[in-house]
Amino acid sequence: MDDDAVQLPAHLTVRVGPTDDPVAAVVGLEAWESREKYPRLMMMPPVFGSLERVGPSAWRILDFHSTTPQMARDDLGHRFRCWARTEPGHPFAASWDITAEERAAYTAAYRRMDWEALDEIAVAGREYRIFRAEQVLRSGPEGIEPPRPTDPDPAEVGKGHRAPSRVRGFVIDPTAAVTLVDGILRLDMTALVPAGHGIPEDVRADARLASHLYPNVLVLPVHCAVAEYGKGRWAPMTAACESPQAARDSLAAYLRDFAPRMLPRLTADERARYAAAADRLDAERGHELSAGERRFRLVRVEPVVRLGPDGPELPRTSDWDPDLPVKLQEQRDREAGISYDDDHENDDGESDGGGEDDGGGDGDGDDGGGAGALGGD
Repeated sequence: MDDDAVQLPAHLTVRVGPTDDPVAAVVGLEAWESREKYPRLMMMPPVFGSLERVGPSAWRILDFHSTTPQMARDDLGHRFRCWARTEPGHPFAASWDITAEERAAYTAAYRRMDWEALDEIAVAGREYRIFRAEQVLRSGPEGIEPPRPTDPDPAEVGKGHRAPSRVRGFVIDPTAAVTLVDGILRLDMTALVPAGHGIPEDVRADARLASHLYPNVLVLPVHCAVAEYGKGRWAPMTAACESPQAARDSLAAYLRDFAPRMLPRLTADERARYAAAADRLDAERGHELSAGERRFRLVRVEPVVRLGPDGPELPRTSDWDPDLPVKLQEQRDREAGISYDDDHENDDGESDGGGEDDGGGDGDGDDGGGAGALGGD
């Protein structure tokens, strides 16, 4: 680029760079072929997570996969609690040598988040925010796109959900170089808003506004879900998982354990066919499966984050967010006559932190929905 050329702001940048990586070349070829074979874009309900700013335009993902904004806020507040209260060496302790002053700041932060629905907060000189991601699927005459040969799928059978997360720690940076194909595919998604029957007008209006306030997009590491064929079309039936094997494990568990309990009218023969299908899925590690009269397919899910001048997109007012911050929930319940067991509270009235998990949202939460069409508006 010439020295006199106009420098676009980071949030309007799609920086294309050369690559001599043969794997990247194959990935790009697959992506371009997919664009032709599966031209229609659809979406599942959005997911939410938390970020920490790590550069002028760069944000690192702390947690992901929450199905509502408040779940993501609760995860971030719990993370602050762990940093404030756990000692070095604990699995959920801060990754740096945290000072007493920083512990006090994170204590104040998590107590505040217990009462307030905050999407942005600064703590001890660090910036954090809640963000949203659309979940985009590609569809064509053959239905929804299955996983591609180059999509990572390293986990063993039955261990898909234990594989290290490829999203946690991922840095969202619009200035990072991408291949030409990736750049074109990102541009394909910039003007998309929900379309079709059943999309509420406030959702549509928020999406149109977001396309102006957050005009750029970035695609996170690919996910995978399970879809079922019915009424002449494929529709997602599970939340998105981080790998095809995690989705297979979810489907196998459904066929072996959950379907017999959820569908009490299944005959012994049908239950046996479901179990046999799960065994076949484990053995063959395929992308499509029939169990009795039912047909299932693993489908590819691309989490897409919108980017604006202030960073990744915040939750929208139309996003489903039914829960209050935890202390407001307690206050409401007590006023309604619901009592809480306070035996485990410490002297300052705060429940003991540290817990048995880090509230990280790194599992695969139920997104509670199918897919709707996407189109330019």
